[in-house]
Amino acid sequence: MRTHDLPRIYDYLEYRAWLRDAWEHLRAQSRSYSYRWFSRKAGFGSPSYLKHVIDGDRNLSDDTASRCAKAFELGPQEAKYFRALVRMNQAASTEERSQWYDVLSALPPYRETQKLQRSQYDYYARWYCIPIRELVARSDFREDPQWIAHQMRPHIKPSEASEALALLQDLGMLGRDADGRLQQETPLLTTGPELRLLSLRRFHQQMLRRAEEAMDQVPLPEREVGGVTLRLTESQVRHLKQRLFELRQEVLQLDGAAHGDQAVHHFAFQLFPVTSYPSAPTGDSDE
Repeated sequence: MRTHDLPRIYDYLEYRAWLRDAWEHLRAQSRSYSYRWFSRKAGFGSPSYLKHVIDGDRNLSDDTASRCAKAFELGPQEAKYFRALVRMNQAASTEERSQWYDVLSALPPYRETQKLQRSQYDYYARWYCIPIRELVARSDFREDPQWIAHQMRPHIKPSEASEALALLQDLGMLGRDADGRLQQETPLLTTGPELRLLSLRRFHQQMLRRAEEAMDQVPLPEREVGGVTLRLTESQVRHLKQRLFELRQEVLQLDGAAHGDQAVHHFAFQLFPVTSYPSAPTGDSDE
């Protein structure tokens, strides 16, 4: 039985943020709670171990994460969520982060209260959801999972097409017109920045794999792949990123703007360094 109140851990996707809020919550209840007290309770050698973790100066291992969970008197499900959250936040790759998000989002308390958040993640993380939403706007669209599955390149399973249609409708990305026909809608997605970044990274990774497959599977007249390798200053990189953003907005204006047969396309461009700068580059990174 827990002897104190804590912020609900299932509302967090950053374990350090939860540790900070949980600790401040404890401290507000009684000044008898100190870093030294916590270290003794968790079995840490350093009295300031928790502070270093909260500040980002130290990471948690599986063992120290379990000790923290025990010291905060988390229940079994809460402790499992906390450990998965630690692993997700400290993962070295998007693939690993996604795997740990799958673990924590499968826990009943999260699944029951954060269903919308998980659905919004799936919208980006399943590469075919966005193409299917575009396909709905085509004049020959058929609300038939078998037909949709075979329209995708590469093909997907009819069950995946069916699940995607249900997901898109749950999110309000698709609705029905007066005749009952599916049509595109434009709701506001409210996924938090941590989850949105993770799902977007996963989406881009999947589309890069589709691009690699297209080199072998799509005839040359139907695709265009090219690139240049050149030396750029940090200022030139920022300028080029802005130009790419403007081009992306221009390309979006082409969507459905012409008559004739249409196929859903994914238009992508990448800019990334293949060497290091003499000194560490500045500026932010975004998806």
